Amino acid sequence: MEKSKLKGFTLVELVVVMAIFSVLMAGALALTTPVSRMYKNTALAERTYSYSHNIQEYIQGALEYSDSLYVYTEDMLGTTYASDKKALAEDFRAKHYDKVVVSDDGVTSRPIKGKIYIMRLLNDADGAIPAGQITLTEYSFDGNNLTETSAERPVLNNTYFAGEAKYSYSYTLGSSKLITVPTPSSADSDDVYKAIKADVDDANNGIDSTSLSVSIILDKDASSNGYIDVTNASGVTYRAFKSPVALQVANIMLTNINSRNGNTGEPRVIKDGSSFRKQTTVSPGPDGGEAGLGFKNAFNTKVDFTNDIYFVYAYADELR
Repeated sequence: MEKSKLKGFTLVELVVVMAIFSVLMAGALALTTPVSRMYKNTALAERTYSYSHNIQEYIQGALEYSDSLYVYTEDMLGTTYASDKKALAEDFRAKHYDKVVVSDDGVTSRPIKGKIYIMRLLNDADGAIPAGQITLTEYSFDGNNLTETSAERPVLNNTYFAGEAKYSYSYTLGSSKLITVPTPSSADSDDVYKAIKADVDDANNGIDSTSLSVSIILDKDASSNGYIDVTNASGVTYRAFKSPVALQVANIMLTNINSRNGNTGEPRVIKDGSSFRKQTTVSPGPDGGEAGLGFKNAFNTKVDFTNDIYFVYAYADELR
């Protein structure tokens, strides 16, 4: 009888097979990694677009029909307004509504009543308020008596900043063109970074009541390997945003203000002693006469993401 023969793989054959499988696995990973990154980036882009679009609509809706508007950047507030926002609201009231009266019966008159709002776009965190949040403070006035009726409160939902939504929110006036910039030395060489062109060029923005806009830039939070502040060889510091980055521009039409050419506030009836007359709208100086300025430009004209942005405004239909 013939002896049975043992069959199997030799060690060399096993090594060859394992080498082949290793090459195939490496190839599969090389294909799946970019696809996985693309999927994650697409999901991120969709969410950041949704968030930035919601912020855009809020800013546009709040400011479009304002009766008059002051626009400040934090570095232009000055010592008094930086520490006392009520003083800023009082300045707005005094410039537009001082001595203004209305009549309920057509015979007697009383001081006008209304509300003044201060909206703040935070580029830097302020205590428990995270960077990117928008806050609103509300004041009421009756004649020359101004009171804070609603303390500064956040208006964006906490979900924008909590859980997996680790996004950075950066705001600037105007300047809506994104360009590709060199990948920062501290970043992954495979990542793509973009920046606002005016920020890279250290250029001024020419903004008036007819061209007011706010650029809202979203990317991953800096703690999650998002934007990086870079200083280039020319000594210019700009913010490089890691792709995917969403940029949404809130173009603010200022319908009521521009109907008056954006220069003056709406002239209303004032009681001057015992007589009545309309407010003046033209005077020397920066305040535009008794009716105040319809649009007051008090902001830094260069992109600076360390600056918070302030809007001070009122609505005509809330005056009574």
